[in-house]
Amino acid sequence: MLKAIELENFKAFGERNRIELAPITLIFGENSAGKSSILQALNLLKQTRESRDKGALILPRTDGGIVDLGGFREMVFDHDLSRDVSIRVDYSQDRSARGRHSVPVEANDSEYIGFEVGFNRRPEDHEVQLKAITLYSSAASGKVAEFQPVELPPDQLRRMARDSQAILRAHRTPRLSEVRAAKCSSLTSDTAFWSEIFERTKRRADKIAEELRQLQHDGQESEQQGTLFKEVDEDQQQWLAQIDEAISFYNSDFTSDAFIERMKRAELETVIALDGFVPLPIRQRESGGLPELETFRRYGPTRIRMRDLTLDLMAFAVDCGRKLDTALENIYPMGPFRQPPERWYLFTGTSPKDVGYRGDLLPDLLFRRPEIVEEANHWLDKLEIGYHIKVQSVGDPSRDLFEVRLLDRRRGGDVDVALTDVGFGISQILPLIVQSLAGERQIITIEQPEVHIHPRLQADLGDLLAATVQDPRNHQFVVETHSEHLVLRMQRLIRSGQLTPDDVSILYVRRGTNGSQVERLRLDEDGDFIDDWPGGFFPERLRELT
Repeated sequence: MLKAIELENFKAFGERNRIELAPITLIFGENSAGKSSILQALNLLKQTRESRDKGALILPRTDGGIVDLGGFREMVFDHDLSRDVSIRVDYSQDRSARGRHSVPVEANDSEYIGFEVGFNRRPEDHEVQLKAITLYSSAASGKVAEFQPVELPPDQLRRMARDSQAILRAHRTPRLSEVRAAKCSSLTSDTAFWSEIFERTKRRADKIAEELRQLQHDGQESEQQGTLFKEVDEDQQQWLAQIDEAISFYNSDFTSDAFIERMKRAELETVIALDGFVPLPIRQRESGGLPELETFRRYGPTRIRMRDLTLDLMAFAVDCGRKLDTALENIYPMGPFRQPPERWYLFTGTSPKDVGYRGDLLPDLLFRRPEIVEEANHWLDKLEIGYHIKVQSVGDPSRDLFEVRLLDRRRGGDVDVALTDVGFGISQILPLIVQSLAGERQIITIEQPEVHIHPRLQADLGDLLAATVQDPRNHQFVVETHSEHLVLRMQRLIRSGQLTPDDVSILYVRRGTNGSQVERLRLDEDGDFIDDWPGGFFPERLRELT
């Protein structure tokens, strides 16, 4: 689940803003205050990753894309090309899915890792450039590591791409022109971040020293035979001296500070390969020369299990990138206006997983997934809409021509009508209902779901959101809205115990002199606002009555 987004110099946001998310996030604010910019930031990253075959670092617009931000100048705050655009995404850390190189943090609701990417395009440049990639963790105060772009020879980039493909296997092979590289320029010294690794290493320091002595003995014998590291024979003495120094270190009563500095020396200047802005796994560090002792595990052969000694920054960066990729893949954006219905549809031969940004994939999804039709009809009853969906072939089924019709339940279900012949609001709410039922663990972003929908139904949508953020679907919703009725239903659901205050994030976006500002309005256990609604809670009603 997405935990937070941070934006700086992006669209309406100048100064850095942290936007706290929850299973249900409702974003309010005046028109042009910057609400849409929050969803557009996620859509921009998703669009770029889904169009990675174009080789662009960032894609503000593309044919048929989900977002059109124009060029980079239109995307940067105040159209000022001297500014750097930064987008940070924090996602909750699922302990069950953590790998051995994950950050050492305790499992709790506040556990997360974060990935931030920065871009710029100076006036003298024609292309957008990568400014930096920054990794975060709840285990550290501030950033864990920062990587900055570095130029490498084409043959080295080609080798990194080849090594990445050997590990990824099923994924596409990045073209050489698409592969970039970045080098670690800073790494945290936060003792809280390193404490678990330090304690684990301290407990087995004697065993480490013993294994090092065996490695030293083997290395000396191999040196005499001229068989160790034939490609770097001239550095064997230096490497053996490193082992001798390491033995002394692990035999000593080393402090936490000394250990941290040693680990930082081993990990600083790590070079990672990038497919666009996402780190790729590679077989080994590309910094040249012999490795530091603590990173020798990446080169082998050795009996020392060095994965117990340090973070393995490269693996952590790849892990962060993969989680970002997964989060972007699971985002299902829905625009403010869904495609109007048609009388007949021709099956495209695909089996979509979502209804599409404009709801254009809804007919095919219903045609291929009859179980979703049944579930949607159940919710149409709960929402008291008065219709059931009926999907049927037209003529010969082999022609793939079908229609989506509605059964009028208010008249006993005997009368069916075309979707085009009922109120426009029905066709606008159906994609939202169906998307909520179409899968699990989706991040569904919605712009103005209340458009063309009656106030009572706006409130009742809150019941659908509340039901589908829980087992078995476990969705997350980020909703840009102006609906007073929807937030009132959230308060009622908290008061009744169907949701907790932590399940809902109410955000208010306002314009400021240095860009938009986001304020989270907290709710208590009774569903009442702890923080005052800016200007009063929907004061327009009171103004009209006085």
